[in-house]
This record gives sequence, structure tokens and C-alpha cells, in this order.
Amino acid sequence: MLFFVESTFTQQCDQPLKTARFDCHPEPFISPEKCLARRCCWNPLVSLTTQPPKNHSINSIEENVPWCYYPRDFPTYQIKTNESTDFGQRLTIVKQQSIYKPNEILNLTVDLLYETAQRFRLRIYDSTKKRFEVPLQVPVIKTKVNVTDYEVSISQVPFAILVKRKSTGVTLFDSSVSPLIYANQFIKFSSRLSSPFLYGLGEHRQPLLINITNEWRKLTFWTRDFPPVQHVNLYGVHPFHINVEMKNNSPTNFHGHFFLNSNAMDIDLQPLPAITYTTIGGIIALFLFTGPSAQDIIQQYWDVIGKPTMPPYWSLEIHQCIDNTSRFAGRSCSASK
Repeated sequence: MLFFVESTFTQQCDQPLKTARFDCHPEPFISPEKCLARRCCWNPLVSLTTQPPKNHSINSIEENVPWCYYPRDFPTYQIKTNESTDFGQRLTIVKQQSIYKPNEILNLTVDLLYETAQRFRLRIYDSTKKRFEVPLQVPVIKTKVNVTDYEVSISQVPFAILVKRKSTGVTLFDSSVSPLIYANQFIKFSSRLSSPFLYGLGEHRQPLLINITNEWRKLTFWTRDFPPVQHVNLYGVHPFHINVEMKNNSPTNFHGHFFLNSNAMDIDLQPLPAITYTTIGGIIALFLFTGPSAQDIIQQYWDVIGKPTMPPYWSLEIHQCIDNTSRFAGRSCSASK
């Protein structure tokens, strides 16, 4: 036990806010040995050898607090070069020390694209090898816009990106809250949220307004034909959300994120508030929309992915389909006006 305590305190593990812990070991069957092998901090909320009293109720905020979390000095990237381009900025970032993920990519290129006054685009990809990208025709902007609603600042060591709304100073994106991990089949990055109130992140059965004030939530993105169950992934994948910006406990503006990646992924929400994207392939291609209204964000989102197709009048019927595989070798579907 003394070994665990000593190893923990040699790292920068002092984190007074439990909601600011970012999970270093989300897989099951965690142990102190597995956590410390990843150079992470081990700090359980309760003893492993004692059970809480029968009348003890765990606070909903603490129920999913990670016991194994990243230290503030976890190995990560730093900027090697920074040059201005016609579309914005291009950085190269390097990592001197590999971590627990196999086939880690230590040399990355970061493109900061100032595409429109209300749209900022972030691309992070392998500097030497071509990786799969979603074959979606998105707008190609070759020249940066001069006037924007947002301002971008960069941290040199460790590498991090901060995007704020110029008019209010509200944070729209802040990757400094957790280390960037970029391996061949594992990409993970996080951002602080402006408030714990979000819309989107489909397709899951969940309330229209996602409130993570007192809740940690994991949403899986992988399409499948499955009966609707609370917070379980369904037919579609839409890694897009709208975040409410609060001031004096009242909503003021809205902004949105769209993560253009078609690989299987998890999105973790925590009451800091913060969001973490984890995917098994592709690149980081993140669009940020500044709105400022929710309607504006939807329009800006459509400018990237295209507008939805208007359905024909004859298709506007009630379709019911019941899986009868337990009784018949197929499905029975009916439609009625």
C-alpha cells in the first residue's frame, strides 16, 4: 500500500474537484496496479476493503467519479512549429514519451481553419501517413476570414487550444482539461463545456435537454437495430451537440460542436462540465459553430453536411414494424394513413 501512495504523490495528482477527474481506465476490472501502470493517479473514493453502511447513499455526482485519472503532468504533446497559412494556422506537435496505448502516433499536424465568421474548424492528423477520413463533401475554404465571432489561443507546453466568444468571453472549446491521446486505433480528446446543458448527441433515447449538472454519462455511437432503451445507442450516429451558454443563471447564446468521424466512438459527459470524445480510428475533424441562436447553429451545421432531403408527401404515413423472428422467419410491417 505504501508503494501506491508514494507512486501517486510523485505525480501531480492534486485535484480538489472530483468533477475535474478524467478517466484513465474506463475499462472494467480496474485495480491500483493497472492504474499506476498507465502512469495515472489512483485515488478511490471509498476503501476497497470496507463496505459503506447500509443507510449510506452515494451522491449522484460521486457515483461515477473515476478512481483512476490523469495527472496534470501526464505525458502529452508540445508545439514544434507554428506557421501562418492562407486558411489560418498550421502547427506540428510532437510527443517525446509514449504511453500505454500501442502504436501511438508521436508526430501530428494541426490545422486551424478560420472558415467563416461563425465557423471554426480543427483538424489533427498523422504528419507522415494518410489516415481514413469520412468521404463527405464539406466546404473547402482556402482563405481565412478576417472578422470572426471567436478568438483562438494556443498553449505551447502542453499543447492545448482555447476558443472563446469575443463578445462575452465565454469558452467555446478548451482542450487543456485533459491530455490528447492519439494512437492508431485510439483517439481521445476533451473540452470544457460552457454549461451542463446540451441538446443533440443522437441517436439515443434520452430527454431533449441533456442536463449533466449532477450526472456523469457515457453515450456510445455505433449504429444498430435495437429497441429504444434509455441512453443506449440506436439506428443513427450524430456526434453533434448544441451547448447552452449561461450568464447569471440565464441562457444567453448557443454554440455547437460537430465531430466528423464515422468510427465507433464513446462520448463521455461529466459535471465539470466537460465532454470527452473517444474513437478507434480516423482523424480529429471538429467543427465549431458560434450561432449565436440555436436556429443559427442548425443552419451553420447544414452548411457543412448539407440540408436534409424533403420527404415525398406519400411517405408521410404511420409505419409500424414488428420483429416477429420468434414466431416467423421475417418481419411484418404495415402502413396506414
